[in-house]
Amino acid sequence: MNKFTLAILIAGLGATGMSAQAATGYVDDSTSSVVRTGYGDCVHTNRWSVPNAIAECDPEIVAKRDGAAVAAVEVVMVTLTNPVRLEADTLFEFDKADLTDSGKAALDNLLGQLTAESLQQEKLQIRGYSDEIGDSEYNLALSKRRAGAVRDYLVERGMVPSFISMEGFGEANPVVDCSGKRGNALIDCLAPNRRTEIEFSAMEIKQVEETRPVQQ
Repeated sequence: MNKFTLAILIAGLGATGMSAQAATGYVDDSTSSVVRTGYGDCVHTNRWSVPNAIAECDPEIVAKRDGAAVAAVEVVMVTLTNPVRLEADTLFEFDKADLTDSGKAALDNLLGQLTAESLQQEKLQIRGYSDEIGDSEYNLALSKRRAGAVRDYLVERGMVPSFISMEGFGEANPVVDCSGKRGNALIDCLAPNRRTEIEFSAMEIKQVEETRPVQQ
């Protein structure tokens, strides 16, 4: 599946995962669904109070307030598909961590397939990798700086910072083996290992079937 197909797939998936009508004290989106953070918690406004609490977001509070059994809500992060893989040589100049114009265009091309709403809702992880050439500690630091540069650009383009995690892995997890190659042939062969991977996830809200009595 190419990155454009992935982008189209995730464009229609919201991270709120809720169909409840907007309630007083909760942030809602354009579809009147309650917005959740990247960790699955409903977002409160300064008008939120215990009398306004809804079971979909605050089941324990509602159960205690109403003296009713509580049905648990489980929030699961579901990875949509394999990560989008962009070669570092496309995004950066050699030994640099600043995005090139072509690198920005590649990220814009990906983001251009998303809706404005999904830019505010998708949760993603950015992983930076290097090849095996050179000092491993330096390569690790470079991969982290490159992942950070991608993150900063995506935030600049409208993604929610708290929904983005990033990590650099240096020369770990290579996708190609170039044993026996030397010089320019080795550098060219290792290009797929010099990469940034972007993995999108969406929240899936599951209603747990069992209920449990409220502690009196």
